[in-house]
Parts: sequence; C-alpha cells; structure tokens
Amino acid sequence: MVNWRKALFPILCGFALAAPARSQNWGVGATYGSVNNVANEFTLSGFKPSEYTIWVDYAVEKDVWLRLQYGSMWTPQAFAGQTIQTPTGTATVPGTKERINYFDVDVSYHFWEGFFTSGIFLGIGGYGFNPEAMPAEFVSYQGKDQTVFGLSVGVEGEFRVTKVFGAVLRLTYHTIWADPHRQFLNADAGVVARF
Repeated sequence: MVNWRKALFPILCGFALAAPARSQNWGVGATYGSVNNVANEFTLSGFKPSEYTIWVDYAVEKDVWLRLQYGSMWTPQAFAGQTIQTPTGTATVPGTKERINYFDVDVSYHFWEGFFTSGIFLGIGGYGFNPEAMPAEFVSYQGKDQTVFGLSVGVEGEFRVTKVFGAVLRLTYHTIWADPHRQFLNADAGVVARF
C-alpha cells in the first residue's frame, strides 16, 4: 500500500529540480470546505463542512497549470443511515464516518476574466479509505479499508487580493473506484500565494 504522505516530498523535490532556472510561476495554496455525497442523490443540505486541501502548482504554459494536491474528507460511510432488514425486523445502519485521504495530479486551464481568473481542471489520483468501526451487528455494512484510484473534475475562480496572495473558490466532483463506488461534490474556499 502506498503511503502518499511519504511520497509527496520526493515528488515535489523532483518538480523543483526539473523546473527551468529562469523566471518561474509557482503557487502554493490551501482550501477548506464542504463535502456532499452525491452517489445516490444531490441535495443542497447534503454539504457538510469536512474537507481540506493543500497544493503546489506550476504554470507549464501561460494559462495551463500542473497541480499536485493532497486532500482529506471526513464523511459518513457508504451505508450509514440506511434502513436494512434483519432477522428481528428493520434496523438503521449507524451513522459512522470514514476518513478519505487523497493525493492527485491535476491539469488546470485558466481564463482571464478582467479582475479574476476562472479555470477548469481534471485530475487523477489515489484515494485511501479509513473507516470507523461499526457495532458488531452491523459489521457487514462497514466500509472497507482500501486504497483505490479516482478522477476529479471541477471549476475554480481565483481573485487577486495583492500581488502575491489571492482568494480561491472551487467546486470539485470526485468519482472514486471504491467498493462500493463513491461520488462526492466538494465546495471549497481558500487562499493561494504565487511567486
């Protein structure tokens, strides 16, 4: 199993060493936001504040950014809250949660809008699931401790506040090849520094 935290430092060093020595356009940033489990349905009330990301990006072209990102979501497990049939009648699966840590590589294309930039992005990465334990009678409904691949796609806006710092808004859709298949819509806000 890959430990994404240990892999992050060598990858970042490799990018730094491979970058041209001339003027560079780097950015580092962080966001905090809400997660909405949209695997079965989408509701606005489904957004719960429980996600953060940190990243470093590099402008490989004038409007094209390559981003390495680490994120973490805290969300109910796939079967949490569902009504099931048991030998003694119906029961509701407890609302236990799971931590989903992910590391991905995104490509983002930005458009200058006059006083801010908007962007679209697509990424691929690894998602590690770490579920809380279910009570013994519901253990068959507990999420799996697994690491799988997933895709992300989204839109973002960056508002320049100073020459170096900006505010970021981002909406990201994640589709994750877990068992069972998971889908999330994340809404985040944060800051970025460019140098």
